[in-house]
Amino acid sequence: MRSAGLAHAAERALPRMPAALVAPVAELIGTVAFAAQPVARAAVRENLSIVAPDRSGAASVRRVFVEQARNYLEIFKIPRIDRARLRAMVDKPGWEHFLAAHEQGRGVIVASAHLGPISLVGQVLTAHGYDVVLPVETERSEFQRAVNRARAAMGLHLVSTDTPLAVYRALKAGRVFGLLADRAVTGVGEHVSFFGRDALLPSAHVALALRTGAPLIPAFSLREGRQLVARFEPRLELPSTGDRAADVREGVRRWANVLERYVRRAPEQWTVFEPFWGPGG
Repeated sequence: MRSAGLAHAAERALPRMPAALVAPVAELIGTVAFAAQPVARAAVRENLSIVAPDRSGAASVRRVFVEQARNYLEIFKIPRIDRARLRAMVDKPGWEHFLAAHEQGRGVIVASAHLGPISLVGQVLTAHGYDVVLPVETERSEFQRAVNRARAAMGLHLVSTDTPLAVYRALKAGRVFGLLADRAVTGVGEHVSFFGRDALLPSAHVALALRTGAPLIPAFSLREGRQLVARFEPRLELPSTGDRAADVREGVRRWANVLERYVRRAPEQWTVFEPFWGPGG
């Protein structure tokens, strides 16, 4: 009951927080979380030691917690931002790649990651008038419900991960299906090389693109200084040899190459709080 009350209070208060307070409040919340969560702290340090060995000290680890805190604060604030202003706020290099994919009329699969201001790519798409469908896992806390209400307020259409038919219908209707494809939380995926080590990465986005013919666009959001950036990559070229299992595996390998380039670019903005590589990975 107390957690529900806190979530509702945050849901009411955070959208009204002055923009100038977001960064310092994120510093405070992130620093407290860094100090209070030794298991997550150790996992972040372990991940950074692989993706950026020279930036795996306490300062960089704390930065990851601060980035996550800021991401959550902004999720609640974004619905209050006028769409025209949001379009002007965000730089969109590679936007032409998304437009070309959408013009094909098969819907678009946009694959992203837990990198930078995570929800920014979806927000930019809705701000430009595109219907975006996002899969969501079963809500297990009032905070998760509050976050999903904020996402829905942005104009995003949320569907359960247990209803794949809704995704097919969305693509057939020309909508955009967005998903985070850097953590195989269900255990389903392909083992590929990621930062020179074996890693399990999700395969649903690749399998869906191969099955439906919808173009797959990698897209990532980053903070580059004070500038918010949503970068759109060219359509990921997927093999079609007739061997579906091999094609999915190769597609995930190609996705991993793109993902690695972006994580390497901003390792402290990669907000993953579990050990990414298994023992001996």
